[in-house]
Amino acid sequence: MTRRGRTWAVGIMALSMVTLLLVAGPARANERSARFTNPSGGIDIVLSPSYVQQMFKAGVFIYGSSDVEIGLGDSLSMRVYFPLNGTSKSTPTRLIQVDGETGGMDFYNGPKGTTASLNAPVVRRTGSTGFITGTLIGPFSTESGQFEKTMPVFAMSSARAKTSGTGWTMTAALTLTEQGAETLNTLLETSFFQAGAPIGSLSADVRSR
Repeated sequence: MTRRGRTWAVGIMALSMVTLLLVAGPARANERSARFTNPSGGIDIVLSPSYVQQMFKAGVFIYGSSDVEIGLGDSLSMRVYFPLNGTSKSTPTRLIQVDGETGGMDFYNGPKGTTASLNAPVVRRTGSTGFITGTLIGPFSTESGQFEKTMPVFAMSSARAKTSGTGWTMTAALTLTEQGAETLNTLLETSFFQAGAPIGSLSADVRSR
């Protein structure tokens, strides 16, 4: 190849690389924008009527703190609603991260007078499965201090997600993880929570602001 030919070849390669960078740059920017948004909407953890009845019979009750709302349906299903506010984040159809300052799903064991709280849930979906991780907080102890540990609490199955012009939705069936069940039993001094127990479902509605 002549010197002039080599110069033309190098010039064409450089132009191609610049073109690729210009095309890929906006795509990466859009990906970052979609990944780190400040969404509105919320997630519902819905406990089935049979599970709520078993829980009440065991003397375990659930309350909401701060912005977390609790509602009982006509059939005794229980809705635990975490709104997406503050620094909540989402990646469409895959990830929902609730702001840690939103509040908690608070458990109370009446017979023992013990408490535990699930805070800052993070929903991660991979295909038809996934997990809801969260920070479980227990009572303060003068010996060991404040119990606070992040772990997978609920396992997801039959998960589905759907996008729309204004946002996206996700649904899934929920069971308790082994670590979540063991930790709740320890903190609440009960044996009610069982690994793999079907507790109900997840319903999420995420919208862009």
